[in-house]
Amino acid sequence: MTTPEIGLLLDDHGIAFWGVAANEPRMTLSPDLPRAISLAARHDPAAMAGVDVQPTPAYYADYKRLNALLDEASAALAAALRAAGHAAEVVPATVYEDQYDAVEDWGDAGVFAHKTAATRAGLGWIGKTALFVSPRFGPWARLATVFTDADLAPGVPILEGRCGACRACVDVCPAGAGRDVTWRAGMPRDDLFEEKACEAHTELYDDLGGVCGSCLAVCPYGIAGAGS
Repeated sequence: MTTPEIGLLLDDHGIAFWGVAANEPRMTLSPDLPRAISLAARHDPAAMAGVDVQPTPAYYADYKRLNALLDEASAALAAALRAAGHAAEVVPATVYEDQYDAVEDWGDAGVFAHKTAATRAGLGWIGKTALFVSPRFGPWARLATVFTDADLAPGVPILEGRCGACRACVDVCPAGAGRDVTWRAGMPRDDLFEEKACEAHTELYDDLGGVCGSCLAVCPYGIAGAGS
């Protein structure tokens, strides 16, 4: 399956942008396949209204919409890769609510981190509250990953954060979880972000799936990309 064929398929499934990462060295918790196709779907900008203050039903609905869209696109891509004679394995967009009881520690949930593949594919970097940030849409996107043995050319990894002096997400975080530190590939998350503080805050919104989103809503890259 060729890169143009993959692009056409993903465009038909509403994927805003995508890229290929080399799984060498092997990424933590990833399948033993040499390539990772990182898929990104963009939030509806209208769904971000008011999220800087607290999560909203509209934001949560869009969060669920993107997860479903990504899983459908990932399944279609994996099926097409297999039909072309390749191995393919999907990592779903998220851990779903019926799986929550199996997670003992959300800081170490035992699932592959999609943003690792996305940064290796050159789609963006990690911001100061541990969000994936793309230069076009900021963090107003969600991710999924399909691993394969198809011979696809990988992108150029992004190895360092590009947020500069901006600390909008750090300042708005109601949990005080950000540390105003520039991300570098391979750095421990605890050096960048206090995950337990974030987790404790999101538990206040169990009726909205435990999402928050304040840091997403204020990111200048997200705001700038809303009109594109």
